[in-house]
This record gives sequence, C-alpha cells and structure tokens, in this order.
Amino acid sequence: MMLENGKISIGDFRIMVIIFSIGSSVILAPSILASTAKQDGWIAYFLSILIGLGFLFVYNRLASLYPDLSFVEYSQAILGKWLGRLTSVLFLIYVFLVCNSLLREIGEFITINVLVETPIQIIMIMFLLASLIGVHLGLEVIGRTAVIFFPWIIGLFTLLFVFLIPEYDLINIQPVFEGGIKPILKGSYHTLAMPFLELAIFLMILPAVIKKEKVNKAFYSGAIIGGLVIFLLVLFSFISLGPDTTDRQVYSTYLLGKKISIGDFIERIEIIVAIIWFLSIYFKLTLCYYGLSLGLAQLFKLHHYQTLIFPLAILIISFSILQYPNVVIFKQTLMKALVPYSLFICFIIPLLLLTVGKMKKQRDGSYASSSAGE
Repeated sequence: MMLENGKISIGDFRIMVIIFSIGSSVILAPSILASTAKQDGWIAYFLSILIGLGFLFVYNRLASLYPDLSFVEYSQAILGKWLGRLTSVLFLIYVFLVCNSLLREIGEFITINVLVETPIQIIMIMFLLASLIGVHLGLEVIGRTAVIFFPWIIGLFTLLFVFLIPEYDLINIQPVFEGGIKPILKGSYHTLAMPFLELAIFLMILPAVIKKEKVNKAFYSGAIIGGLVIFLLVLFSFISLGPDTTDRQVYSTYLLGKKISIGDFIERIEIIVAIIWFLSIYFKLTLCYYGLSLGLAQLFKLHHYQTLIFPLAILIISFSILQYPNVVIFKQTLMKALVPYSLFICFIIPLLLLTVGKMKKQRDGSYASSSAGE
C-alpha cells in the first residue's frame, strides 16, 4: 500500500544518509571512544566504518529483493502475516526508542550548555514540533531541505577544523597501540550502533528513491562520507584535547569550540558545533519519526500516515522523559545496552529476512521454471 507519493533522487538520498550518519555522533562519539580506547579511539572508529560496510551490504541485498516494498511490507511477504508483523513490531519499537533517545539528547545538551534555567520538557516539545512539521510535509520535502542545509553543515565542519589548527598536538595520540588491540576492538564495538546499525531505518525509505539501480552505491558512499567526517572529528578532538579531557567531558566536541582563540578576535565559537549538531540531529530525528509513522501506518493498513504523527509526538515526548531520568543513566544505556540491542534488531533480523527471502525467491524461481517446462 503506497502511503507516500513523494520521491527522492539519488543525490537527496545520499545527502540524507550523510547527515543521518553524522547525527548524534558529533557530540557523543569522541567521549565514548576516549573512555574505551583512550588515545587509539580514532583507530577504533575507522575500524567501525569498515565493519559498518558489512551491515550496509546486508541492507542493500535485502532491499534489492523487494525494491518497491519497505521493511514492514516485505517482512510479512517473507515470514508470513503473523511472524512478519511481529518482526515489524520489534523493528518499529527500536525506531521509537531511537526517537526517544535523540530527543532526550537534544534536551540534555541545551539545558546543560545553553538554556540552563529552561525546563527540558519545553525544549523537547519545541524541537519535536519542528520535526513534526517536516514529517507532515513528507519525505520529498525532508530530502530537499537536507540538500539546502548540507553545505552549511560541511562548511561549518571545515571552519571548525581550520580554526583548531593552533590547538593540534600529535603527542596527544601517542603512543599508538599502547594497550594493544583489545581496547581498540572495545571502542569499535561501542560505536557500531551510532550510526551504522541505525542506518537500517533507511529500509523504510529506500522504496521512495528513484533510479533504484544506483541506490546501493549511494548508500555506501553516503555512509562512508558521514563516517569519515566523524572520524576526522574524533581524530581532531583527541589531537586538540587529549583522550583524558575528551573522556571527562560528555560533550567534548562542544568544548572544542570553546578552545578556539585566534588573535584575540575569533574566540569561543562553540556555536559552530551547536549549529552542526542541531541541524544533523534534527534530520536524523525527523527521518526516524517519519519511518516510525510510515511503518505503523503500513502495519495497521491505514490510508494516511499523517494521522499518527500527533499521537506519536505525545508518546515520544513522554517516553523520552521516562526512559532516561538523568544523563548518567542515558550514558550507561549507550555503553551497555544499545549495541547488543541494535545488533539483534538491525543485523540479526535483517540477516534472517535476507536468508529466508533468498530461499523463497529461489524456490519460486525453480517452481516457475519447472511449470514452464511442463
């Protein structure tokens, strides 16, 4: 059932993947890597990119089996009505929890660093309202808006890296491999979910992409570019701040902007980091919110996914407050529960669907061939 008439181009799709990949990793990735891999965190993240390509391989192969269907739709085609619906529910619950986490990240960041006296609920409501408008307007509008803001995101990243040049000190990432390979693998493991496993959410969006023969390359290139941007951010964070300072600061990337000082004229321009993060996490939240609304509409056979947007907004705001009472529990959840949960929902289940789907396709193909021969 077609609930979204809008189409996005290959270029729009690639840019959406890049911005989604940057997402919340702008703020959280450096501190997570510093706490697990120390000064080798930049190596750990590069390894995460390579492993992430393996996840993308599964997503691309799965999407190519049913190019005109979303994850919710071909889950039922592959596993049957009831088991397929159960699989879809598990996937949509995951997307819902990602929405909650993203909204909570926004609220925590702004109340800690910018609007200290403002209630976190007000901040989250205002941000989700902007996301709600984007979801209501549809995927085509979201894609075109991402294209408009993409040069700003890349331009601000470039300014940040250039302005930090006086702060670079390679001694901060030495000695390399001091703790061996184990901390690097641990750091890589903890950054698999953000963003590489979360890219499975695009399985709800792929049917709307035109020129489907080019989707695979766009998916790979978008994830690689987004991953390399975060890799450079992690590397420059370590070179500028050192692993110890990066580890102690939950929002270490925001601290980078505070360190900038050029000729007593350009100083404390941490707003660059804030703008990058607001833009990237807005599009990530909006895409997750859209995928959740569309998936539920397909699951319940509704004619318009827009009817679910407002009720979902209330649930997302409520659960984002209940799910993470404070920032400590939020970080513990990221470190302990996010990756294994994401591996099950975003890798094991798609791998199962791919295996069963290919078997069904081969069986149907052989059956059709034998029937034609008769």
